[in-house]
Amino acid sequence: MKKIMKHIGNALLWVLTLVFMLVLVGNLWMMFQSTVQHSKAPSILGYSPLIVNTGSMAGDKADDFNAGDLVIIHKTKKTLNLKKGTIITFVDPHSESKALVTHRINQVITHGKDHVYETRGDANNTSDKGVINPSQIVGVYQTHLKGFGSKLMFLQSPKGMLLFIVLPLIILFGSDYIVQAFKSKASKVSKTEEEPIVSV
Repeated sequence: MKKIMKHIGNALLWVLTLVFMLVLVGNLWMMFQSTVQHSKAPSILGYSPLIVNTGSMAGDKADDFNAGDLVIIHKTKKTLNLKKGTIITFVDPHSESKALVTHRINQVITHGKDHVYETRGDANNTSDKGVINPSQIVGVYQTHLKGFGSKLMFLQSPKGMLLFIVLPLIILFGSDYIVQAFKSKASKVSKTEEEPIVSV
């Protein structure tokens, strides 16, 4: 029974270590894209997680989302023939910081062979200012996770990194070191007790 529990414990340690390493590598890769490549939407395998900061897309539809949610978009170059109702992420042409906006296509406007898109947040009463060219589109909405945006923001903070990444790794590797040290000490004590007493 002890051997089985030991194997289960070791398996859990390896699984947790692997998960933490994947999270760490993913965060480092996205930080590299953001700081070195100056990417507005760092991605992994073409998918980008975006934290929702406003309630402009709040509503009753299945694909509506609110502030604090996490939106997953897929980067694509196929932005020429998107349909009305598609939710897209685009670079706001009227923002000095080139902020990203994720809104629904409200109308497809055709100029000859070219298409531009009028967008609007589901919670907004008016359409966004101006139109969006296909070249301004960063990605297309895939899904969203309620509340995960706030959790991710905390995870990316110094406190979150310490609490959920650094501390668990210390516990994982530290506990293994303590167990090995305890076993080594117990083994030495056992050998000492087994040594025969020789009287002269």
